[in-house]
Amino acid sequence: MLGKKKVVMLAAVLVATLAVGVYAGIQLSETLSASWTVQESGTNLALWWQENTPSGDLYRGQWYQTQIGLKNTGAATYHVIVKFQIRTNVSLTANDMKLQYSDGSAWYNLPLTPETVGDRDMLVGSYGPTDGFDVGPGYNVLTWFQYYFEGSAPLDDAYYFEAWVEQVA
Repeated sequence: MLGKKKVVMLAAVLVATLAVGVYAGIQLSETLSASWTVQESGTNLALWWQENTPSGDLYRGQWYQTQIGLKNTGAATYHVIVKFQIRTNVSLTANDMKLQYSDGSAWYNLPLTPETVGDRDMLVGSYGPTDGFDVGPGYNVLTWFQYYFEGSAPLDDAYYFEAWVEQVA
């Protein structure tokens, strides 16, 4: 049997333990929280002319070849499509030129669609599957393209070509 002194001592230890436990579990401030989205820094996809940048005088009835590169310098994988537009100071139709790309063994037509902007028509199109393609870290691909001006292509006018990469959902 425990003596009175031992019981009192055990009771004191038990009460002290409960008191410390209760006070230690009381929240004394509001909870600090934050949320964020991690993004790649800067532009990590580079699109460039590798060879035969179109310039100078170009002629109807002749094929011209060029090479365009696409590179991913970042750590993320992007699901993308390459879009482009061709415009002049006058209207263009889909019959004014042809644009093709090569997979290394054959040439394939890229559809050119007239689109009206303001008071003139330009040609727009895209390269890659319509549902996009993956460009992962280290992606670095060069693609050959060729273009041809038909007999109906406007003469003596500056042609502007713009291409960019868009993320596909």
